[in-house]
Amino acid sequence: MGTTLVDLLDAALLGGEVLIPGATVPARLARLSDSASLLRLPPGWTRPQHGHHLAGEEFVVLGGELQISGVRYLPGHHGWLPAGALRHSGAAPVGALVLCGFAANSVWVPSDLDEPDGPSQRTPLASVVIPAGGLRLTPRSVLHDTPVVVPHPAEMITVGSWTWERSPLMPEGRVLVRCES
Repeated sequence: MGTTLVDLLDAALLGGEVLIPGATVPARLARLSDSASLLRLPPGWTRPQHGHHLAGEEFVVLGGELQISGVRYLPGHHGWLPAGALRHSGAAPVGALVLCGFAANSVWVPSDLDEPDGPSQRTPLASVVIPAGGLRLTPRSVLHDTPVVVPHPAEMITVGSWTWERSPLMPEGRVLVRCES
């Protein structure tokens, strides 16, 4: 298997237009793998519809600002919203560039409820303290700052340089490792 290193900040990775369920305007989406996509939300993008996904959603904000249920995510923030966590709003006032992925099929379920009911997690990847053995961020993701042996190819997101690759070898530096299971 060859390894492809992708510069996530490369403007050429715009992808095709997609209307996210419940959103007001289209975004641009570029698929990196079955479980990872690069999403560009235009300035003023909103998702006023309340609802939840049937799968957990993980994302890293690479540029701009993303707001979900009153939580503000800035560049370098990692977010995790478990399956079924109700969202009461979403917005990208200045636009946002986001690496995102779902734990399974990303079915959106609208809701009439007003308040978010599930936990959410926001972690500043560059400054969070990483214990020995790594910091588990989701059931599939661990943040490392020392190389580890990865038993199977995994998605590697290098913090700071914002590169993505699917590889069995972890690069040097602070790396978010996303395994398939």
